[in-house]
Amino acid sequence: MVDRKKGGARRKTAAPPKKAPKRKAPKKKAPGKKTGSRKKQKQDLGKELKKVFLGLAILLAICLTVAMIADIFITSGQRRSGPESSKHRITQTDKRPNAKLGEDKKYISPVFEDIGDIQNIKPSEGLVEKSQRPILYEIFEDLDHGQVEKKPGLPKIGDDIPRIAIIIDDIGYDRQIAMDLYLLDSSLTFSVLPFSPFGRSIARSLSAKGAQLMLHMPMEPLKYPEANPGPGALLSPMTPDKLLNQLRKKLKEVPGVVGVNNHMGSKLTADSDKMNQIFTVLKKKDLFFIDSRTSPISQGKASARLFKLRFAQRDTFLDNFENIPYITGQFARLIKVAQRHGTAIGIGHPYKATLETLKIELPKLKGKIRIVPASQLVSIIE
Repeated sequence: MVDRKKGGARRKTAAPPKKAPKRKAPKKKAPGKKTGSRKKQKQDLGKELKKVFLGLAILLAICLTVAMIADIFITSGQRRSGPESSKHRITQTDKRPNAKLGEDKKYISPVFEDIGDIQNIKPSEGLVEKSQRPILYEIFEDLDHGQVEKKPGLPKIGDDIPRIAIIIDDIGYDRQIAMDLYLLDSSLTFSVLPFSPFGRSIARSLSAKGAQLMLHMPMEPLKYPEANPGPGALLSPMTPDKLLNQLRKKLKEVPGVVGVNNHMGSKLTADSDKMNQIFTVLKKKDLFFIDSRTSPISQGKASARLFKLRFAQRDTFLDNFENIPYITGQFARLIKVAQRHGTAIGIGHPYKATLETLKIELPKLKGKIRIVPASQLVSIIE
């Protein structure tokens, strides 16, 4: 472009190029801001995890509560339906040789232990503990009466009629059947379980009528604690003081007892030290001991000889199966032992089948066999 002013031509200088706007440099973040953001993220994650764990804990607690409530209702339903409905009871058709033709009765099958001929553990029919579970007891049945040593001398009673004692164990759960058995024969002996629901009251009633009473002392079995003999049982780990205090408590619990026999006890009766400790108390109180013979290696007899304690042992269990034909056969076996040796001791339980069998069989003994209280068949072993 020409500038015509001032008479001369002059080239206009080019305008200087526009400078590009300066870019602002990004502001540097404070060194602590990024770290703080991470901490916040971690805190938020921790809170979320806590919420998740708390939710799981609440859910677990609800599940456990529901399970416990369901278990209570199921158990109470089984109790209301009676002991026969228990899933743990094992029944099978009675096909024993001595069962009557056409009979299809049920009996409880014993569970066999792994040692010797101890049959352990038999649930009793019709008898239940406070917890409504069947009472359990042990059976050792392999007694060879053909080789039994001669029984100790007993006081003579003026005739040669064989004598038998019948001990009814597990008294304390059914008043009526206990009284029915007493009315059947007043010479029966009743062995009362301590701390049973009606043990004390039944013991007082029977004692007032003149019946002979024994303490059915719970003792440790080989399968303890799977097989529990009941509250206050004498156990092998107990110190002598604790063992003897436990025994004294049980003796006070059942008034009017004149002797003791063991409930279970396949382990404890095989321990000579424990039996010696027990017999010190029995000797001091002038009580006899009848060994229920739940163990083939029971030390009862040896301890009784050591302490000069009046002693005997059972010969036959009458009602391993609650079946009248079976009990009849066992009763006949008891009579044969008495005829061979002069005396015999049988142990039964307060079952309806046992009561019905005795109603039939006892009248047949008149003039042939005498039923006596258990105290008449114990003696000091020389």
